[in-house]
Amino acid sequence: MSLLTPWGYKLTTANELTNFITSSEFDNYTASKFTGDSRIAANIPAATRAIQNYCSWHIYPNLECEMVYNIHDLRDSFIGSDLLIQLPARFVTAINQILLDAVPGEEPGTWAGEETTDYEIDTTGLLRIFDVGCRNRRSKIRILYNAGLDDKQMDILKELTAHRVVHAVTSSYGVTSEAAGGVSVSYNVAWAGNTRATALADDNKEILETYRVKGVY
Repeated sequence: MSLLTPWGYKLTTANELTNFITSSEFDNYTASKFTGDSRIAANIPAATRAIQNYCSWHIYPNLECEMVYNIHDLRDSFIGSDLLIQLPARFVTAINQILLDAVPGEEPGTWAGEETTDYEIDTTGLLRIFDVGCRNRRSKIRILYNAGLDDKQMDILKELTAHRVVHAVTSSYGVTSEAAGGVSVSYNVAWAGNTRATALADDNKEILETYRVKGVY
C-alpha cells in the first residue's frame, strides 16, 4: 500500500490523502449550523487540498514518506563532499533510512544500495548527508523519513479548513460576513465573488507560512 503524492514523494503506508477535518468536527466548529448540507462533505477535501498544495506537502497525519533523488538533479546541492537536501516536508520527526546508489529490487517496494547513517536532520526537513563523495551521475538516493503533524498540533489548520468551507458555502449566496460557532468569516465584496474552497486569501497564506516548504532541492 503506497501513494504517490502530487509533490513528488510517496506515502509508504497510505493509499489516499487524509482530510484535515471530518464532517462531525466541522459541525463542532460551526455549532451544527450546516448539518445536512451536502456541500460540506464536497468542500472539505477541496479545502484540504488547497492548503496542502500551497504548502507543497501532505502536512497531516505523521506518515512514513519515500523520496528518491537522481544524483544528477542534486549537482548544485553539494557542499564539498556533503549533500544538502531540503526534503518536501516540515515537521520531520525521523529519518528511517538513507540509501546511496539505490537500485529498485525485484519485489515491489524493495531497494538495495549503500546505507549511510552519517547525516544531520532538523525538524524543518533540511537534511545534510556527510561524505557522499563522487557518484555516478545516473545513480539515485532513496530517503525514508517520517513527517507530519499529530492531532494535537492541528487546531489551527482544522479551523482554517472549516473557515474555507464556510466561505465556499455562504459566499455562493452573496453573503459578505458569516458567523457560525467558533468560525467567523468576513470578506470584502471584491473577493466574495470567488466561492471556491480552494481559493486562499492572503491572510490564509500568512497563517500557512509556518507549514509551507521553503523550496525543495
